[in-house]
Amino acid sequence: MKRSIKTLFLASALALISTPSFSAGVNDYPAGVAASGIAATRHNMGSLGWVIRTTATTEICVFCHTPHHTNTANGLKPMWNRGTAAPTSYTAYGTTIGGTTISNTDIGSTTLACLSCHDGVTTFDNIVNTPGKGGVVNGGSDRGWLFAMPLANEFAWAPATWMHNFNAAPGACGSCHTADQITRLTIGTSLSDDHPVSVTYNADRAGLRATNTTINSIDLTSELASSAASAYNSNLSQNRWAVKGFISDSATIADLLKDGKVECSSCHDPHFNNLSWDEAEPTWGEIMSPLSGDQATWCGNNGEDCTDGNFLRRVGGNTGSGVCRTCHQK
Repeated sequence: MKRSIKTLFLASALALISTPSFSAGVNDYPAGVAASGIAATRHNMGSLGWVIRTTATTEICVFCHTPHHTNTANGLKPMWNRGTAAPTSYTAYGTTIGGTTISNTDIGSTTLACLSCHDGVTTFDNIVNTPGKGGVVNGGSDRGWLFAMPLANEFAWAPATWMHNFNAAPGACGSCHTADQITRLTIGTSLSDDHPVSVTYNADRAGLRATNTTINSIDLTSELASSAASAYNSNLSQNRWAVKGFISDSATIADLLKDGKVECSSCHDPHFNNLSWDEAEPTWGEIMSPLSGDQATWCGNNGEDCTDGNFLRRVGGNTGSGVCRTCHQK
């Protein structure tokens, strides 16, 4: 009976493709409100998630966190539950234009945590402590869970269509999506062609603003067209960022750094479903499953609602290069 109930529940979860309400704008994120919404984002990979999900668990946080038996290798925090490759597995940026050299041994724990999904190598289900009595494997291990898009018939296809991570067979994302679509989500193991991470923020170099600069005080509109202040629902005139779990208008650039360094988390908050970036929608138009021909009904066939705002910390996203120009005085 218990097994039958579980089977019925999973079948119901797979059939759940009703559309949530996602609309939000820059004014919906005033200072002091929580930077939240992970349940409705791509980072919810449980069976009740909206975008990529597994039938193995309904849990959300387990893909990254656990209250017990955490993975502490390489200084990983907080309560880290994923298997993570060593820094030496990656190729660091090298020498920056400001003359700072970053080696792979410099790659920090915060960036390693992000890469544990986005390097395209580590599987989604490589975790330490599985739900319930699933067991503990120190350092993490692949659990053999299957992932698919949230369409009622996706798990009915042959195993070759099931995913284990972005690029690994069987079921690599390339089975259904173009290389360009996949590249948006994967960094790879070489960080040499990405913005430098695990690099000390040095305001004396590369035109960077002082670390004690209050972010909300930075003028992002005066040098642009006269319409900049009101364009895209005032995305540029209101320079607020998600900091320490809340939207802030008093945070400084130092609050975006980890131990004085730029990490992935300086620009991205994996828990912040930032739907205030109006320019995101035109860049995310390919939202059809080639397997079934079904549109992305879980987000109303709206490209912007499928983006999660790229989890950017800045309310208003990168309109007018607001993310870049917050730190770079260019």
